[in-house]
Amino acid sequence: MENLRDFLKNGCLELGFQLTDNQIEKFLIYLSELKKWNKKINLTAIRDDKLIIIRLFLESLTFIYGFNYKETKNILDIGTGAGIPGIPLKIVYPDISFTLLDSSRKKVAFLKHICRQINLTGVECIAERIEDIEERYKGFYDVVLSKGVAEMDILLKASFQVLKSNGLFITQKGEDLEEKLKGADVEFKKGNWTIKEIIEINKPIFDRKFRLAVIQKCFT
Repeated sequence: MENLRDFLKNGCLELGFQLTDNQIEKFLIYLSELKKWNKKINLTAIRDDKLIIIRLFLESLTFIYGFNYKETKNILDIGTGAGIPGIPLKIVYPDISFTLLDSSRKKVAFLKHICRQINLTGVECIAERIEDIEERYKGFYDVVLSKGVAEMDILLKASFQVLKSNGLFITQKGEDLEEKLKGADVEFKKGNWTIKEIIEINKPIFDRKFRLAVIQKCFT
């Protein structure tokens, strides 16, 4: 485990995060439990320990480049699956409240389990679709995150109701970002959204380039 500990610690340092020993321990327990549960339910196709750290944990942490954590109280993670990107961000920023949303009850059972295992508080795990919670959480969230579980137009339309005015929708995409944004033309033409920033992520540890699209809900 020591090699993985150093690998995680150094990877975070490369991204600008200095983890405490407690945070590192949480990540390692998360990794272990993820692999155990992955034998029973399909949480991720990634099996290698270091790849899990890179593709799931470290890539999740890059979402923080898209918003000001000091001004953020409530975040919704849509289609979170194994807790990505919500749980890694929660470990590093424990003062932010997270809602982890996934339609799979089995995956949400895992999320509740891991939150208990690593003592994460201020996390709500919900086994529903975004459409089912729109009224309940209308205008509640500062930020909505998605690692790209659906088409951009669907994600934006679903996020609009639950975001505060001027709230942010942030998604992570590869080289196909422009194509994905074009697919959301209808939503942009409604005048509900503006592209605030496109953030290039090009760090040696990832061995690939990807981007964050930071899209702001217009004042309503």
